[in-house]
Amino acid sequence: MSSKNLEPEEIYVFKMKEVSERLGACEAFLSDYNRRKNIYFLESAILQLRKALESISLAAIAPNKKAYEKLRSEAEKPANYRKDYNGRKILQLLRSINKDFYPKPLLPPTKTDGKWHFERKSEGFLTDKKFESIYDRLGKYLHSDNPWGNDKGITNIVSNIPVVLSEIKSLLELHLTVIRTPEFLGVWVINVPATGDPPKIIRGKAEGDFVVE
Repeated sequence: MSSKNLEPEEIYVFKMKEVSERLGACEAFLSDYNRRKNIYFLESAILQLRKALESISLAAIAPNKKAYEKLRSEAEKPANYRKDYNGRKILQLLRSINKDFYPKPLLPPTKTDGKWHFERKSEGFLTDKKFESIYDRLGKYLHSDNPWGNDKGITNIVSNIPVVLSEIKSLLELHLTVIRTPEFLGVWVINVPATGDPPKIIRGKAEGDFVVE
């Protein structure tokens, strides 16, 4: 997909849809592995899960693109942000320009005094620290086994993948991301339906600086 003529919101929605589809593919491959015990199905599930994580990080660049591009171009070793792909490194870079960029999972809205209010989830979702940990952990399964190496822990990763899938869905199903740019100050509230329907964004513009609690 070329993002040349797309708005940041459109890019974000596109990448969230990709995340949802990759998670579905991961579940299908994992189910095939559990039935047939064919390692190639497991490796395919792991690949889709890791790419889903990368899609989350790439989506997060969209509302922060100008600052991210500037950061990459002014690095000690200048780099083209269009070639970035490592999910963990992208998260670390984004954190340096917008500490509140990472998705913040929300509970369904409630209406009080005529206004809609979103409470934050407190547990059961993929935190940014766990994102980085599982992303790196998945990496070793993307390479052919070294016959002189150690056991990769197949049993553990098979049991962990469903937990991670559930935590990613819990993170993204209804979440907000904070945006602080010269063009827009506020939040996006994003719904990524578990049904596979297209994600939707609600823009909440602030009149001045604000604090995320």
